[in-house]
Amino acid sequence: MIVVVLSGYGYFHILSRRDILVRKMKTEVRSIGRTLKVALEKIALPREMEYVQELIDAVEEDEKTLGVIVYHEPKNLAFHSRSLTDELLPHIDLIKRAIREDISYEVFGDYKGQSVFIHTFPLKDKKKNKIGGVAILQRTSFMEEDIRKAKWNIFVPVLLLILGTVTFIHLGTKRWIAQPISQFTMAIRKLAHGDFSSHIDLKRKDEISEMAQEFNQMAMDLRKAREEIIEEGERRLELERALRQSDKLAAIGQLASELAHEIGTPLNIIAGRAELARRKVREKDLEKNLDVVLEQTGRITKIIHQLLGFVRKKKPERKPLNFGALLRTALDLLDHQIQKQKIRVVTKIENPLPVVIGDPDQIQQVFLNLLLNAIQAMPKGGTLHLSASFRRIAKQGLEESEQPCVEITFRDSGTGMAKEVVEQIFDPFYSTKQGGTGLGLTVSRGIIEDHEGWIDVESEIGKGSTFRVYLPCLLDGVNQNGQNV
Repeated sequence: MIVVVLSGYGYFHILSRRDILVRKMKTEVRSIGRTLKVALEKIALPREMEYVQELIDAVEEDEKTLGVIVYHEPKNLAFHSRSLTDELLPHIDLIKRAIREDISYEVFGDYKGQSVFIHTFPLKDKKKNKIGGVAILQRTSFMEEDIRKAKWNIFVPVLLLILGTVTFIHLGTKRWIAQPISQFTMAIRKLAHGDFSSHIDLKRKDEISEMAQEFNQMAMDLRKAREEIIEEGERRLELERALRQSDKLAAIGQLASELAHEIGTPLNIIAGRAELARRKVREKDLEKNLDVVLEQTGRITKIIHQLLGFVRKKKPERKPLNFGALLRTALDLLDHQIQKQKIRVVTKIENPLPVVIGDPDQIQQVFLNLLLNAIQAMPKGGTLHLSASFRRIAKQGLEESEQPCVEITFRDSGTGMAKEVVEQIFDPFYSTKQGGTGLGLTVSRGIIEDHEGWIDVESEIGKGSTFRVYLPCLLDGVNQNGQNV
């Protein structure tokens, strides 16, 4: 503000000085003009040509005057200074205009590249009849030189005043503001890197010192808050682990009735084939029946192993995920219910897929929960579309750049969900199914978020639902095991 005020003062002072010098130059030219007017109107033009020329030469002796033009209108004669040799027509036209309008004209122009001030006025005889006019060409270079000197006389003191003021303000702000702010900056950087022991020591009695005290108190509060958050996080992690295990057990409870059928049917076949083996004695028939017995026994063993592997609690693993195998295993567990409800499964898995590092058991738990929801949404049958592909996408609601992900899609043609149901679908203990725990999707979202991914859902009543799972992937490697189911 000080620089602007002082600069404005200097600028307007220069304008004022220029106006004074211009008025001074005009006054001098008008004075010469009045003198010439009185002398020329007392003589008889154009008979006294020598006298007229002497007057013109006398005026031209002034170094500021470039020349004089005297024009006699009745005879159309022009007397001019010896320095004015050509380019007189524009100035004579100006004289004629002054004669015609009977007024004086003052304009700025140029003569052979020189900037001049032109003063013109009409001449009259003793009877007040217009007989001609005069144009005086005054050099403006002398005025411009005076203006330049005035500029420097004003500019230098103003500049020194500005420099002095700015220097004083700079030194003052550096000592009283910049240095304390620098301490604030260093302390904030330490705070941003997790060093909550940063402390600002300002022994002053001003607002900045009060800010320092508030900052120190804030650092102490943040240190306490971090300790509380760490303790709370540990408690939450333990609770979440227990919640996931309980959800596994709830899912197994839903599969219990289907599992009984899966085990009972192979056992009935085994019993029947064994009965036939006792009745028939031919070796070929016996071998065939024994093959069937072994096949069905293997099927029972496979189902039991898959079930035990799902229920058994183990430490999280971190290894490349095989989405084809995970989906295939989940479909095998639900195969009876899929066939019972006449659901058609359509899969499309890109091969190869980028590498995704995670826990296979936890991801399989997510897939099983989503498949169960899709199957239960189609009690009268339908089509279940499963796909896995590579995409670059940013999480909705976050202003961040896109990241490479593997997208796993579960799309059913079931009953669908209303908008208010979709908004609460991931809330703990919220369920639309009779006897449901309301934990499946909550735990599933927690597992995916632990893998730095997210789940999106779209649904419309009567048109089905689509769940999309996004898991960040590595682009420097490719999962060669991503086989189609």
